[in-house]
Amino acid sequence: MKVSMQTGLLCVLAAPIQAITLLQVLQSYSELSSLSGYVNASANATALLANANNFTFFAASNAAIAKFATQNSNALAEDVLEATLQYALVKGGYPSLSFSDTPQFAASNLVNGTYANVTGGQAMELVLGSSGSLEVISGNKTISTAPATDIVCGGGIVHIIDTVPSIPISIVAEITAANLQYFVSILNAGGFLNTANTYVNQVLEIPDVTYFIPNSAGALSNASALVKNSSAADLQAMFEYHVVPGLVAYSTSLANGTTFKTAQGDNVTVTVQDGETYINAAKVIDSDLLVANGVVHVIDSLLNRFDTSPPPAATSAIASSTSTPATAASATSTHAPVSNATSHKSNSTTIGVAVGVSIGGSLLVAAIAFFLFRRSRKLKKQRASSARDSHSTSSIGEKGRNIYVQHEVEVQRGSNWNTNRNDGSPDGSPTSTSPLRVQTMGINQFQSMHVEDIGGPEYIAPNERFQAPQDSFNLQRSKPNEKLETERGSP
Repeated sequence: MKVSMQTGLLCVLAAPIQAITLLQVLQSYSELSSLSGYVNASANATALLANANNFTFFAASNAAIAKFATQNSNALAEDVLEATLQYALVKGGYPSLSFSDTPQFAASNLVNGTYANVTGGQAMELVLGSSGSLEVISGNKTISTAPATDIVCGGGIVHIIDTVPSIPISIVAEITAANLQYFVSILNAGGFLNTANTYVNQVLEIPDVTYFIPNSAGALSNASALVKNSSAADLQAMFEYHVVPGLVAYSTSLANGTTFKTAQGDNVTVTVQDGETYINAAKVIDSDLLVANGVVHVIDSLLNRFDTSPPPAATSAIASSTSTPATAASATSTHAPVSNATSHKSNSTTIGVAVGVSIGGSLLVAAIAFFLFRRSRKLKKQRASSARDSHSTSSIGEKGRNIYVQHEVEVQRGSNWNTNRNDGSPDGSPTSTSPLRVQTMGINQFQSMHVEDIGGPEYIAPNERFQAPQDSFNLQRSKPNEKLETERGSP
C-alpha cells in the first residue's frame, strides 16, 4: 500500500505543470461568461486570444457587456467585436503594482485602419485612480475600473473591468463628442469648413498627429478679429500652426522646454510652470483626448506663430522678486525663456528655502551679537566699579550706604551755569571761560587735605562752601539761578 501511494505521488510530481490559458480564464470566471460566449462564437476572436503572448487583457464583465450592447446597436457585429477585443488586448505586461498617479499610454493590438491610424497600435491610458483603483481611460475619456486584478495565465495578465473600452473615434467626431463649441465657431469664422480648403482634410486623415485645439471665448474673439484682416494664406498658416504631424505627443511627452515642429513649419514650445502645461503662452486645459489618428490637447487661447513667448512668470516668483534682490535674481533665472530652461519644479522650492534660511541665519546672528554686546557692557561696568572701589576710600553714611558720589558738570558757554577761572592774568581777572568737568573726591581724600574746612566725613551739605588746597577751587551755588562761582582759594 505504501509503495503504491509513493508511486502515485512520484507520478504526479513528474507530470508537467500546464499553465491555464487566456481562453480557460474566460471560461473559469462566472463574471466573464458573456465575454466567453461571444469569443467562442467568433473564429477570429478565438484565434486572437488563443495566440496572444506577452499581453495584458482587460476583460469586460457580464455587466459591462450588457451595458455596451444597450448603448451600441451594432456592438455584437463581427468586426466591432473583433476590434474591441484587439483594443482590450494591450501589448506588454501591466500588473496592478505598475499603475501609478503618472499615466502610461500602452499600445494595443488594434491596428485595423478602419478604426485606428496610429503606428504600433492605438493606445489606451493606464493610471491609478484617486480611490486607489486601477483605471483604464479610452476613447472620449471613457473610464473603466478593475474590481478584480492580476489573474495570471499563460502569456500574460488579466484584469476584469466594469466598462468596455471605447475605441477612439475620428478627430471630426471627437470635436462634437467633446462639446468643443468655441472651436467649432473658430472653424466656421475662418472658413475652415469649406471643402475647397483641402489642407484641412489632409491633416485630418494622416496618421500620428497631435492637435492643439483652442476652445475658449477669448480664442474665438481673437480668431474673429484676425480673420477680418487675413489672407487665405494667413488663415491656412494659422490653422496648420495648431497641428503637429508625424508625432503622437501624449501629456507624458509634453516636457518643459520641448519643441514641436508644426505643419505650418514653425515650432511651438512647451513650458511647465506651477504644475500647469503651456504651449507657447496658451494653457492646456484638457489633455489626452484619444482620437483615431492621434491625440488632442485643448488649449485656452489661439496660437500665434509671430509671438512664441512663454507664459508670464508665476505669481509666487513675482512675490519673491519684491522681497530681496537675491530672490529677484533667482526668480529671473527660473523664468528665463524656455529654450534655456532645464527644470522648473525645484526652483520655487529652492527660493523659498533659501529665503527662509537667510532670515533665520540673520536673526540668529543678531541675537548672538546682542548677547555679546550686553555682556561686554556688563563687564565694563563691573571693571569700572572695581576701579572706583580700589582708588577711593569708602565712607559709610547714616544708613550704611557708600556715599561716594561722582558729579559731572558740563558747563557750556551762554548757559545759566558759568565757570570763571583765573589763569594768572596780571590783574587777577578771568581770562577765559570754558567747559569744566568737576569731580568730587571721596570724603576721606578731602579729609586727608583740609578736613576741617569741609565739615566732617559723613556728609557734605550741597549749599556749603569749602576750602580746597592751592590750585583747587571754591565752589558755591547759593541760589538756583545764580552762576557757579570759582575763586582761587587762599593757601
